[in-house]
Amino acid sequence: MGIFTLFQRNNKFLPACFLILLCLCSCSTVTGTARYASDKTKEFVSPRGGRADFDLQNGFRIYKQAGIYTGEIVTRVHPNKNLDKRPAALFVPLGLVQNSRDHYAVSQGVSRLVYESFLAESTFSALEYADYGVPYHTEQMLPYAKEKGADFLVGGLINQYYDGGAAGDSRFAMQLFVYHVETGNLIWSIHHSGVLPYKPDGEFAFFTVKNRMPVNPMSTLISAVSGEIALLLHYWTDPEAMKKREMQEELKNSYRGYTAPNAF
Repeated sequence: MGIFTLFQRNNKFLPACFLILLCLCSCSTVTGTARYASDKTKEFVSPRGGRADFDLQNGFRIYKQAGIYTGEIVTRVHPNKNLDKRPAALFVPLGLVQNSRDHYAVSQGVSRLVYESFLAESTFSALEYADYGVPYHTEQMLPYAKEKGADFLVGGLINQYYDGGAAGDSRFAMQLFVYHVETGNLIWSIHHSGVLPYKPDGEFAFFTVKNRMPVNPMSTLISAVSGEIALLLHYWTDPEAMKKREMQEELKNSYRGYTAPNAF
């Protein structure tokens, strides 16, 4: 039974239905209690995220962005103090632990996304990507990193890679290692993971909830997980800059909630 058929048969429902529609139009996207990473990439923002529209053919629709859930970052090895200045580093490809026909392509593709996340965060003063490096055994590249003049060597493993595409759950987990080039000591061992669940559209009596997935769900998920690691390491490589960033964010948030006094 269509909504207009209901109006024709019983006109007393008309005021109540219009009241429901007005309330729904004023609602924004509802998120859960888990930590979201929807602001990590521009690609992830839906053009109709949190909005609603209506037409005669499809009825009333509410658009909702898909959410990325990230777990807690686990550090098995970490330094005791922060650095005085941002160092230079060499990044080598990540090794794929699980069996896959395209293990080399997955390793290179994921490694590039992780590398770009570190560049976007400006975690290191200089970060070179050695795309011909040996995955799985990061420490074997220590002599080459020393030859390149790097202070630290960054690499690791892809523990889980499942690309669900636009119609399934995507899951990603990685382990990142950071070695001190001069001594060869392992400075960081970081585990992090995330999931981008697929949710089908919800059909209700008077409206439909349309769940919008990113254009490339797996790339968005990888960028979100690696971006949080890059942010964590940025507090280690340049704590003063991160303190200034936090102060600026607090200042912006304080101005957002400020209301000018009314003189009349």
